[in-house]
Amino acid sequence: MTRLFTLVLLGLTLTACGESSDSTAPASTPTPNPTTAAEQATPRPPGSAANAFIGSLAIDPKDGTLFLGTGLGLFRLEPGSKKAERVVGELRTPDGSGPVSSNLVVRFSGNGELLASGHPEGGGSGLPENVGLIRSTDHGATWKPVSELGRADFHILQVTGDRVIAVRVEEENVEVSADGGRTFEVRTPPALPVDVAFDPRDPSRMAVTTGQGVYTSSDEGRTWRLRDNLASEQLAWAAPDELYRSDPGGLVKVSRDGGETWSDRGSVGPSINELALDGDGALYASVPGGEVRRSSDGGATWESLVVLE
Repeated sequence: MTRLFTLVLLGLTLTACGESSDSTAPASTPTPNPTTAAEQATPRPPGSAANAFIGSLAIDPKDGTLFLGTGLGLFRLEPGSKKAERVVGELRTPDGSGPVSSNLVVRFSGNGELLASGHPEGGGSGLPENVGLIRSTDHGATWKPVSELGRADFHILQVTGDRVIAVRVEEENVEVSADGGRTFEVRTPPALPVDVAFDPRDPSRMAVTTGQGVYTSSDEGRTWRLRDNLASEQLAWAAPDELYRSDPGGLVKVSRDGGETWSDRGSVGPSINELALDGDGALYASVPGGEVRRSSDGGATWESLVVLE
């Protein structure tokens, strides 16, 4: 989870309380799918989902369903559909139940199984403002607490099986779990994280983007090395060994040695709010304007997948 720290963190934090206005940055290289001047001159209606900041993307490895976490709620895009539908699920806790959908950071831990963090929908439900880490096995219809209910708001979340990495809003520490998020150990990177990722084959290998550059760790975050001193944003790590990152302006880079060296792949065009990968290795990027784009060639070219309405 596309899940809070630099400019991207600030955007997600603002959306936690409602709508946010996305800002764009000029692309460092031309985009394969540029937006026309006419499109840019026609703003979408204020308050529509098209203006949502999409800060979280998750693809079900079972059937390819795409979930989008936004400041206006959680959306679900079924395979083959062109329109994403809003999802409001129910969180059931020992102390009460209520709707949850507001600004969730979502990730799949396995086939059909979602982990998330965020806030309840509206007030008066009896749920705490921060829902900690929660789990759903029915595509977001119902949720159960996993840990940190009422205490944690994780704005960065990465999951593979029982391995979970989480970062609380406005905190520098990275929390690492080997038991599905029930318990965590704390790691401290050299700077405030923008995003964190780990090798799905070897969770001891980690990477973190910060305003000071990209750092990597080979011992589960106990020690870190600076690999690139350019400010970077989002990360997505695919097997067998392709670590993707986005830089300001929409430039996408790839590393095939765990983040030690990087090469340019392409440009999405606008700034990227979130990067994600599906089971086939396709890349997904959320961009301003409530849009998700997809690349099937490792970020070299992109096509529009869905625009929220």
